[in-house]
Amino acid sequence: MARNVIIDCDTGMDDAVALLLALRSPEFNVLGITCVNGNVGLDNVVHNTLRVVEQSGKHVPVYAGARSALLVAPDENASKVHGSDGLGGIPLPEPHNKVEKEHAIDFIVRIFMDAKEPMDWITIGPMTNAALALRKEPRIVEKIRLLTMMAGGVDSGNTRPMSEFNVFADPDAARIIFDSDIPKMMVPLDPLFNGGYLKWSDQQKIKAVSDKPWCNLAGMIFDVTHEVVHKLGRKQVNEEGAISPPDLLAVAAAIDPSIMKIENYQIQIETRGEFTRGMTVVDRRKYHRGEANPGRKEVAVVLEADQQKYAALVVNTWLA
Repeated sequence: MARNVIIDCDTGMDDAVALLLALRSPEFNVLGITCVNGNVGLDNVVHNTLRVVEQSGKHVPVYAGARSALLVAPDENASKVHGSDGLGGIPLPEPHNKVEKEHAIDFIVRIFMDAKEPMDWITIGPMTNAALALRKEPRIVEKIRLLTMMAGGVDSGNTRPMSEFNVFADPDAARIIFDSDIPKMMVPLDPLFNGGYLKWSDQQKIKAVSDKPWCNLAGMIFDVTHEVVHKLGRKQVNEEGAISPPDLLAVAAAIDPSIMKIENYQIQIETRGEFTRGMTVVDRRKYHRGEANPGRKEVAVVLEADQQKYAALVVNTWLA
């Protein structure tokens, strides 16, 4: 039976392919998608999300949420990677569907509180909406089976030396979520370089099925991604031609965590450091002079992915 899930996103290119995977997966029944300021401004995020949903061939309501971070808005977004519109300028038709009138925070609270049994939650953007929903109604914790987050890095960051974008964009919100008792799985940057990527051959299988709108859109995003990587002069870490959209991996982990290597750790969010604001401090010490917060829940952290099984999940879902 498909699991009920809601997704919170800041739709740029990697969010787009992640949404396409979630929406096409037989494992998920996506009840709604909430939008947050992040990769680009909220209006563009909402517009992109509506267009992506339409290309998925599904009908899922979209809700607009927070326009800025809880306390301190960063002085940058990710438009240099995703383009000023968030989707790399890819020409897509205007969506027929409109954004819902209900605010994203109200929707999140309502959908969880009305749930007859705990359901899944996926965040692939800054956690502002999630934190505001939790503050508005703390009882939603009891209705969450698992929160899967594309967030953080164990050994490094991508926006600052030790800070990943989704956490850096609103570390105060991330801290509220990480400090909560919600069952959590964090998909950081690290597994993207340890099996969490699509080979060139995987991409070609998807691009070959251009009569499916979701495959066609994914193929165009892959092409733009290659162009951006080349333009930014980024070093090829995985094999030649490979790409590793982080949000896509997070959705795959939520669908089937068995294809991931996962370890449990206590994690703190740094909100004040001059050089470490937004850092996910993963406590991997094997020796402690004192107890490491015995009452704090550990987070399941994805460290590696089985590349062949991950690629098969994505390809088979979209080609079905």
